[in-house]
Amino acid sequence: MAVAISNRSRRAMGAALLQAFLVVSSVVIIFPFFWMISTSLKSNLEIFRPSPTLFPERLFTENYAKLLADSSFLRFYWNSIVVSVVGTALSTFSSMIAGFVFAKFRFPAKNFLFFLVLATLMVPFQCYMIPLYSMSVGLKLIDTYTGLIFPIVISSFGIFFIRQNMQSIPDSLIEAAKIDGASIWRIFFTIMMPLSMSSGVALAIFQFMTAWGDFIWPLIVTNSQKMFVLELGLTRFRGEFVDDYGLMMTGSTLGIVPVLIVFLFFRRYIIEGVTLSGMKA
Repeated sequence: MAVAISNRSRRAMGAALLQAFLVVSSVVIIFPFFWMISTSLKSNLEIFRPSPTLFPERLFTENYAKLLADSSFLRFYWNSIVVSVVGTALSTFSSMIAGFVFAKFRFPAKNFLFFLVLATLMVPFQCYMIPLYSMSVGLKLIDTYTGLIFPIVISSFGIFFIRQNMQSIPDSLIEAAKIDGASIWRIFFTIMMPLSMSSGVALAIFQFMTAWGDFIWPLIVTNSQKMFVLELGLTRFRGEFVDDYGLMMTGSTLGIVPVLIVFLFFRRYIIEGVTLSGMKA
């Protein structure tokens, strides 16, 4: 009896410690976002006060009014939307095609080529951004939407992610479709894509979040402010002697809205996609 009570107490203590750890971790993760939103609702006088306040003493909404009336800021926002949406669509589609090929086709050096795709995941972007820039110069893609989207179109992670999911789809479905006279493209669009939709949407969410928050490549490939994405546009609020933290935090707050919307609407696909991608045929 005493042993059972002792085991129950240890389990209860373990659960309590786990809950405490999760609460502390959540606070650590959420607090920077709370501080960003709180700062966006403060005036510069309150922001630069020697003793900072957790909550704004008065809701200073002028920062939002000023930014939403700024045509340059709206242009940056629009550029980010175009690059993220188009880049995500192209990247997801190309990943699904390549994943289909690596999962269901047999051809010479297939495993070697797939190994090369995986090997590129271990190479940091900083190692090949100069050759990528030189290629963009040669193709006259500098300061264009195409140049901004260019590196996003092919994703090694996306190919691996989709390939893992498509391997779990039975080959008998493809063989039956071939017997019925279906072409490869029809099999892809009517069988493989619908059955891989969860993984495809999960990948699209990851790709959208990555494209939306990209800073280094837009900084390299753009020359004029009209092609700046939001991440670059926020640097306008950094002055030579003082930074406008109010407008900077307001722009950052508005910048996370699309990511939050995409995540909240499609979050269940992340779990489904990751689960399916871990299955084996």
